[in-house]
Amino acid sequence: MIAAKRRRGRPSLDEHEQRQRLTDAAWRVFEEASEERVTVADIVREAGMSSRSFYQHYSSKEDLIAQMVEDVGAKILAAVEADFREPLADAVAQTTRALGTFLERLPSVAIDLTRLEGTIGGRVVRVRQRVVRALTEVVHGHLARLHEGGRVARRPERAEVEVLIAGIAELGIRYYSEGRRAELLQLQPALVQLLIRGLT
Repeated sequence: MIAAKRRRGRPSLDEHEQRQRLTDAAWRVFEEASEERVTVADIVREAGMSSRSFYQHYSSKEDLIAQMVEDVGAKILAAVEADFREPLADAVAQTTRALGTFLERLPSVAIDLTRLEGTIGGRVVRVRQRVVRALTEVVHGHLARLHEGGRVARRPERAEVEVLIAGIAELGIRYYSEGRRAELLQLQPALVQLLIRGLT
């Protein structure tokens, strides 16, 4: 009996695994050097992949960054939605927990999202807008339920919620892009008070 021929090299990764390996490598590389100094060659070297593999998935480093922003946005939204699915007796505690989740889910690696231009910059802006709209719906719905249950005095207009959420998100992006994440986390109590006073 002839033994089956053994395949050489590493087992092939599926498309999702390849993309994940590249984004994971990019986060690691961005921790070591500022984003503008990092090249595609740096990322593929860290990932143990080829440039050809990179360009099968992304058109540029900026395209990869936009995907990273989408991934972070989706994780933030899922985590905040989970916070509001588990109601707390105290509206302030609930808001504090959800805002903490939002701020803490911003990555520790600073990437200047404000300098991305063209199609990629527009894609990042659309992700930010989508996350703000979704968070607005979650917070507005939560406050409506609290009002119906007699736990808050009034039900704010959706526009009020959106203005505050958009402002906090924009502040978060600015601090994050400037590498000031620690300062942003220290602002959490003041931001909670702003939300509570503005919305209840």
